[in-house]
Amino acid sequence: MTDNTGHKEKIKAKKIEKTKPDNILNAVRTAAKIADEKKADYVRILDMRSRLIITDYFIIISAKNTRLTRRIEEDICFSLKKQKLYPKNITGAGEGNWILIDYYDFVIHVFTEQFRQFYDLERLWKDSKEIKWEQ
Repeated sequence: MTDNTGHKEKIKAKKIEKTKPDNILNAVRTAAKIADEKKADYVRILDMRSRLIITDYFIIISAKNTRLTRRIEEDICFSLKKQKLYPKNITGAGEGNWILIDYYDFVIHVFTEQFRQFYDLERLWKDSKEIKWEQ
């Protein structure tokens, strides 16, 4: 890349590593527990391995308001970063009604309750197995 002075600048891309298979479910359960601790109203994990090739799990979360959905997203990302897990992409955090966090092997959907009921992903993927995460 060349900056405005004409000097070439080397950009070091952050290496993104896929989650190891034995750690995926632990990370998914960690995200669900964090959402629950942050007072999410609804937390479900769906096993998508037999349904999709792009991801293994969906975590569907809803909270009362956009302030809380953003807080849940921030806390999940912060906690998983400590485990050296970085999202591929985060969309919707600005508005907060539907925040999608893509970790390659699992995708976290953080909704306000109104948006969760409207999009009703659980109905769309009703044949998917639900994973228990509570202790």
